[in-house]
Amino acid sequence: MLGGQRGQNQRHHRPIHAHRRSRPFSSSPLSTVSPLSPPAGFKLHNLPTGPAWIRPPTSARLIPAWQKLNPKLPLRQAARRHPEHRLFTGRAPVVLLPIPSTTGFIVRPCVHGGIWGKFSKDLYGNAGRALQEIDRASLLTSKKIPTPQIQAALFYPAGGLWRIDIVTTYIPESTNFATFLSTRPSAPARARAYAAIRKLFQICARHQIHHPDMNARNLLLAGSPLRAYLLDVDAIEVEAQSPQSVDTANRNRLLRSLLKLARLGSLQWSEKEVSSLWRQLFPKR
Repeated sequence: MLGGQRGQNQRHHRPIHAHRRSRPFSSSPLSTVSPLSPPAGFKLHNLPTGPAWIRPPTSARLIPAWQKLNPKLPLRQAARRHPEHRLFTGRAPVVLLPIPSTTGFIVRPCVHGGIWGKFSKDLYGNAGRALQEIDRASLLTSKKIPTPQIQAALFYPAGGLWRIDIVTTYIPESTNFATFLSTRPSAPARARAYAAIRKLFQICARHQIHHPDMNARNLLLAGSPLRAYLLDVDAIEVEAQSPQSVDTANRNRLLRSLLKLARLGSLQWSEKEVSSLWRQLFPKR
């Protein structure tokens, strides 16, 4: 039974939150990061909407496209004026902005999660959130853990606070794991997806990468052969724990996500069926 397996793991491995000593990423305190101080690999642009950190190769395509749509609107809004834009639902609407000679760019507003998010929503006191995402995405890339590359961070003044858009490379013909399962794919298709996810989890465990929100929507599947990409990486941590403990924590978070989606009816599989899917995804060693 799944519950028994999970309980067994918890008996043999101390829960990851009970003894957390995460390694730092940026050398600067995130609370002091200014939108006027871009990190390495990005150039500061002072745009009509506010400061922006943009990778030099990207600015030559992104800024002209934005100017054609409406340079005075935040990109999250201007992108919707493109006749071929696509909108993806989630905690905050995410927009695909088509741009010639690229696969397109994803424009994602930053929003707070949890209880704090009910009050602060998409407002930030500084650029720390953007730097955090860039740092973590760069770390994952250095460890050969697939994640969409961040191309820009855009800042919009809101009184004494900021709203932030993160722009990433669009991964074509991609779908998240939850949406993939909701189509009730064939057994061979599921097997290919499971192999890609297992490989991703193995690499994360090897490098002690813990994703506190390793839910089914934060696993993106794309490519041939199929690859699994990690999304929503601002909260990832490098844990001073054994690889097995980190792997257990990541698996448990994904399992909770799948069971919750099954209870809500959005997965198109029952909780009992999820138990069977889980045994296929992670067979007993």
